[in-house]
Amino acid sequence: MNQYRFLLSFIFFNSFLTLFSQSYFQQEVNYNIDVRLNDITHELHAFETVEYINNSPDTLHFLYFHVWPNAYKNDQTAMAKQLLENRNTRFYYSQPEDRGYIDSLDFKVNNEAIKWEFDAQHIDICKLHLNKPLYPGKKLTLTTPFKVKIPKGVFSRLGHLGESYQITQWYPKPAVYDKNGWNQMPYLTQGEFYSEFGSFDVKITLPENYLVGATGDLVDGENEEKWLQEKINETAVLMGMDFKDSTSNKLFPDTFPQSSKIYKTVHYKQSNVHDFAWFADKRWHVLEGEVKLPHSGRMVKTRAMFTNAEAKLWKKSIEYLNDAIYYYSLWNGDYPYNSMTAVDGSLSAGAGMEYPNITVIGRSGNAFGLETVIMHETGHQWFYGILGSNERINAWLDEGINSFNESRYMDTKYADSVKIFDFKKENGVYKMFDLNRPHKDLYYMAYLYSVRNNTDQPMQLHAAKYTDMNYGTIVYMKSAAVFDYLKDYLGDELFDKAMQAYFEEWKFKHPQPNDLKIVLERETKKDLSWFFKDIIHTTKKIDYKLAKVNTKDGYSLLVKNKDKVASPFSVSGLKGDSIISTVWSEGFVGKQTVALPQGNYDKVKIDANNRMPDVNRKNNTIRTSGLLKSVEPFRFQFFGSIENPEKSQIFYSPTLGWNNYNKWMAGLAFYNSRIPEDRVEYLISPMYSFATQDINGYSHLFLNTYPNNELFRKVKIGVKASSFAFENISS
Repeated sequence: MNQYRFLLSFIFFNSFLTLFSQSYFQQEVNYNIDVRLNDITHELHAFETVEYINNSPDTLHFLYFHVWPNAYKNDQTAMAKQLLENRNTRFYYSQPEDRGYIDSLDFKVNNEAIKWEFDAQHIDICKLHLNKPLYPGKKLTLTTPFKVKIPKGVFSRLGHLGESYQITQWYPKPAVYDKNGWNQMPYLTQGEFYSEFGSFDVKITLPENYLVGATGDLVDGENEEKWLQEKINETAVLMGMDFKDSTSNKLFPDTFPQSSKIYKTVHYKQSNVHDFAWFADKRWHVLEGEVKLPHSGRMVKTRAMFTNAEAKLWKKSIEYLNDAIYYYSLWNGDYPYNSMTAVDGSLSAGAGMEYPNITVIGRSGNAFGLETVIMHETGHQWFYGILGSNERINAWLDEGINSFNESRYMDTKYADSVKIFDFKKENGVYKMFDLNRPHKDLYYMAYLYSVRNNTDQPMQLHAAKYTDMNYGTIVYMKSAAVFDYLKDYLGDELFDKAMQAYFEEWKFKHPQPNDLKIVLERETKKDLSWFFKDIIHTTKKIDYKLAKVNTKDGYSLLVKNKDKVASPFSVSGLKGDSIISTVWSEGFVGKQTVALPQGNYDKVKIDANNRMPDVNRKNNTIRTSGLLKSVEPFRFQFFGSIENPEKSQIFYSPTLGWNNYNKWMAGLAFYNSRIPEDRVEYLISPMYSFATQDINGYSHLFLNTYPNNELFRKVKIGVKASSFAFENISS
C-alpha cells in the first residue's frame, strides 16, 4: 500500500513538473536574407531562408506570416483605416506611386511548393499550409523571393524620402505562436509588434557611397569599417567648424550626392533578437563612442549618424546614447549586445522608433528634445527588445515601463534642473506662470487631464482601442506615473532588485503581465494585487484625503479613502519644505487612523514627494497652526496656468470691451480656469465704462460633472450673469 502511494506520488510529481515545464514555450526563427536596394525605382529585391523550430507541445499544420509592406497597398488596409479614424487623411488621398507593397512571393518548405493564401480580411497577413505536419521539437526550412515597393516616407515607419531609406517591417516573418495560439495581426501605426526571437544573417547590397545603420554586428566588413572611420574623422572636422558652414560646404553636402555606379554588400549578424531593421543615407555624418556597462564592465560601441538638418543638436548624441545604456543597464540589467546606433531619419512619420541595436530619430527642435527621444528609444532595447512582450495587447509593458525609466533618467541625471516645459534651471516667464515643475509632473498632469475629462481608459487594453490622445496619456504617461509610485512605495533598492530579477528571468522571451506580477511579488514579498488588478486593469482612481490631525497625544491622523483603490500611501511631517519623518500605510477602503512620530512640524501631508497618482492632491495637506489649515496658500497669478496643488490659484488678466451704450470698457477678470479643469469653475469680471462712468461686467459659476456613460461624458451645470447698460439717454 505504501509502495503504491509512493509510486503514485512519484508519477504525479513528475507529471506536474512536465506540465509546468510545458506551460511556457517559445518558437525559434532564424533568418538568412539577401537584399538589394534599387534607389532609382525605390524597390527591394530579396530572397530569404527561414528556419522555423517548433518548440510548442502542438503539431502545426499551417503557419501564419506577416507581410506588412502590404499595409501600404491600398486604402482598405487596417493601417489605412486607423489613420483615417485618427483624422490623418494623407494616406487616403495619396497617389498610387507613393504607396507600397510586397509581391513576388513564392513560398516553399523544404524545397517543396506549398499552398498559401492571403488572409480574407487583411492583405498584410498570409496563411501557409504545410504539406506535412510540423511535430513538436521538429523544424522546417522555408524559402521565398520577395520584392518590396518602398512607400513614400510620410505615412508610417517604412519608407523613403528621396534617397534616404528607412527599411523596417520589410520582410515576410512568421506570426508568434504562443500558449494563446497564433498572434497574427495586421500592421498598425498606433500599436506595435510581437515577433519570434532567433538569429539574423543579412546581406545588403546597395551603391557603395551609402552609409548604413542596421541591427547586428558588421561582419566581413574591413573596407566598410575603414570608410566609416573616414566619415568619423570628417565629422570631427565639422565639429571644429561648429557647423557654421555645414549647409554650403562641399565636404558636407545637404543634398543627395549622385549614387555610385559601384555596388557593395554589407553583412550583418545578430542572435537573440526578434526583428531586423536597416537605414541608409548618403549624407550622414558619423560620431562614435563607447560605454562601460555597470555590472559586467563590458564595453559597448555606440554610433550616431545624422544629416545637417539638426547637426548642432547631435553634437552630444553619443553622450545621450551612452547615458541611456548605462542607466538602463544599472537599473534593469546589462545591455547584452555589442553595439547601439542612433540614426537621423528623414521620414516625417513619427518622432522616433526602436529596433534591435538601432533607433531612428525624427526632428527634435532642441537639444533636450533630442536627448529625450534618443534615450527613450534606446531604452526600448530592454522593454520591447530584450523583454519581447506583445506590444499590441500589452502596450504598457513596453511603452509604459520604458516611459517610467525615461522619467527616472531625467530625475537622476538632471535632478531639479529639468522642468516640464523648459530645460533651464530658472526662467522668469515660466516662473511667472508657475510652470517650473519637475519633469515627472508631465506624466502625472497628462494622466490627470484624461481623468478630469472623464476620457481615461485602462492601462490594460488592446492598442487599437485607445483614442489617439489616450494612447499617449494612458499607455505612456499614466503608466510612467504609476510605476514611479510603485518604486516610491517599495524603495529604490527593492524595486531594482525585483526588476533585475524580471529581466534575468524573461530576457529573450515573451513575458506577459502576470509574469511580471509573479516576479515582483516573489522578490518583494508584497501583495501587489491593488497595483495589477485595480491600477492597471481598471479606471479606478486614487484619492486619499487627510481629514483631521489630532496633536493631543502625538500625531494622530484621520485619513479617508474617497475612491475604491486600496493602495498604499505615505504620510509625512514637514518643517518648511523639508520632510522630517514619513510613515507608509497599506491601503484600505473607508477611513483609518494613522500615527505619525512626534515632531515639530509645520504641516502634515499625504504623499509629500508627489509620487502617487492621486487625482486630487489639494486634500492631502493640513497645516499644524493658523486659520484655514486645510487650504493651500493663495497665489494671485497673471493669466492661466496648469494646476499647482501646493497653491490656491486665483488668476487675473486685463479685459477690454465695447458696446453701443457703454462704449469702451476696461477691467480685470478673476477666475480659476486652468489645465486640467476643476470641478467648480468661476469667473468674475468687473469693467468700468468710460461713457456711463459706472461698473458693469459679467460672471459665471459652473459645476463640471462627468456621467459614466457614452452619451454624456461631461455636463456643465451653472449660472451666468452680466450687467451692461441697455439705454443711454443724454439730458
